[in-house]
Amino acid sequence: MKERISDEFKEVKEEFEDYINRRVDLVKLDVAENLSRFLSGMIVKTVLSFLLFFVLLFVSMGFAFWLGHRLESQSYGFLAVGVFYILVGLLFWVFRRAIVAKPVIKSFVQLFFPVRSNYDETK
Repeated sequence: MKERISDEFKEVKEEFEDYINRRVDLVKLDVAENLSRFLSGMIVKTVLSFLLFFVLLFVSMGFAFWLGHRLESQSYGFLAVGVFYILVGLLFWVFRRAIVAKPVIKSFVQLFFPVRSNYDETK
């Protein structure tokens, strides 16, 4: 009788250890998936930001030269483009929380705590 109970405890202990090991592996896989999603997203956003920067730079210079030609003064053209960017910068500063902070927080929460429809089905 004692041997049977001892065997049962050993079996329960082994199953519990196996369960814990599997849960640790699952957490590692979740972290790896979330980290890889985060890094790949950051790489894509960085490349797109550099491309957008250069597009914006050349479009701005072209517009400044065109406006300078229309105003018959290159300095006025560049001054007008500079004032435009100052106004855009001020608007960005005023609305920075709504434009940047809230979407970034929301995307991090969605990235690291995704809604899992399969989770509810397994209960």
